[in-house]
Amino acid sequence: MALSTVNARIAFLNDEWKHRDELARIYSRETRHANTTKHDIEIANARPLAEAGELELDRNGFTLVQHEAKFTNFEDKAGIERDYFAEMRELILRLTGAEDAIGIPFYQLRSRRPANFFDAYSLYMHCDFALTTWQTMAQQIIRDHGTGRQYPAQEWDFALFNLWRPIYETTQQSPLTVVDAGTVDLEDIVEYRLAPTGETSKAALPVFNPAQRFYYFPHMRTDEVLVFKQQDSREGVARVCPHTAFIDPNAPADAPDRRSIDIRMLCVYPKSGGAPAARPPG
Repeated sequence: MALSTVNARIAFLNDEWKHRDELARIYSRETRHANTTKHDIEIANARPLAEAGELELDRNGFTLVQHEAKFTNFEDKAGIERDYFAEMRELILRLTGAEDAIGIPFYQLRSRRPANFFDAYSLYMHCDFALTTWQTMAQQIIRDHGTGRQYPAQEWDFALFNLWRPIYETTQQSPLTVVDAGTVDLEDIVEYRLAPTGETSKAALPVFNPAQRFYYFPHMRTDEVLVFKQQDSREGVARVCPHTAFIDPNAPADAPDRRSIDIRMLCVYPKSGGAPAARPPG
């Protein structure tokens, strides 16, 4: 299937960090520019693949879901944490067939001019969680925010998903692009630190690899959710799906700034040697 594409310049972690014992520190625009390099990338329109049923969350690491949210007041912090998270929990359970799903009490309302660096459009390819520490974090999330049920790692597998939605209006500029997880070499995912000092607060970035394949969904509407994989402990499924915003050269010059919300869900699966059958997302 021939797909239409756009070209963009996207920043990746500098190759030097792949071979160093210390970790890069990226916590501001200045440190991002110092530790990343832009590459010319071809990004394919994934809508035809989604419409043909050719995207699988556990193979490609991402998919597009139709979902009209009942909750619409994204200025209401308490309402987001109570009502929107509940809607997204139901969605991810239907989509993945997981035994349980627990909302991670950290979400971002993205805008062009945020008060916090980490709430801005990312503009560099990244993963939200470190490969070496995310399962420890998952157990902490279960203890602090679950229903009291325990999920020991000897008996359960875990996966982290991001659910990304435009809010208020269709996205025309600064859309999200993802790397097809089936084209990601885990050796290219390198951890970094999110603070100027200290030894905690880690996430991960990929270095560029010509084998990577990039996709996006142009003109995403508020009734569409891009679901993509952050981490997964199961064998034989997609592990990680790096992502970033990018400057779309086809966007109208007067397009409004993109507004979006992304939340993260921790899904729990019994250890069974494979992915469960997903329920229809309807």
